[in-house]
Amino acid sequence: MAAMGAVQQNLYVLADDLSEKLNDEQKNKLERLQSRIADLVKLINTWLRAISVDISSIRENFKPTSITTVITKAVDNVQTHATRKAIDIEINQTKSQTIVNGEEGTLVEAVVNIVGNAVKYSRMGGHVSISAEEKGEHVHITVADDGVGIAQEDLPHLFQDFYIGKSKTEGERRSGVGLAITRRIIEAHDGSISVESELGKGSTFVIQLPVILN
Repeated sequence: MAAMGAVQQNLYVLADDLSEKLNDEQKNKLERLQSRIADLVKLINTWLRAISVDISSIRENFKPTSITTVITKAVDNVQTHATRKAIDIEINQTKSQTIVNGEEGTLVEAVVNIVGNAVKYSRMGGHVSISAEEKGEHVHITVADDGVGIAQEDLPHLFQDFYIGKSKTEGERRSGVGLAITRRIIEAHDGSISVESELGKGSTFVIQLPVILN
């Protein structure tokens, strides 16, 4: 990873040194190369993240955490991508102060992965809905989209490390680890995650987490 970072840094230096000497076509080629290396570095970092999620350290930082805050921060994280694709994100919650015992940063990461996928696999002008509803001793966080959907044969493997299913959206890159990271984070919080989907009709993910009862 250090070697890849050095290559990326040297490429930026080279681009700066040659900025006055390259024609437009050469500059475009260099910019595309920079973009591809940046994507590769991001992908490697994601893979490293997948194998380094320390469940015990997550638990050490548990404290009362607002589900409203988690969802708001997650949506803020993906809003730029959603705006670029003209996708409307709708949030519905039955209670404004649902509290869980958890680590906010990793819970936000888990929800970002789900909502980000919903945006990624939605068509231009699509719709994503997020709801949070308390049911007994758990809160159900539901993320539904009307996107390309997931093939039935992919569903049993969706939360496995490095698994990439058949569903594709033009121009979107996949790492194959986002949902695996999400599963580990949710399970570290004594929760569960499930999915229902149909090709061409969208997907619905449900995260269940135990709540702190008043």
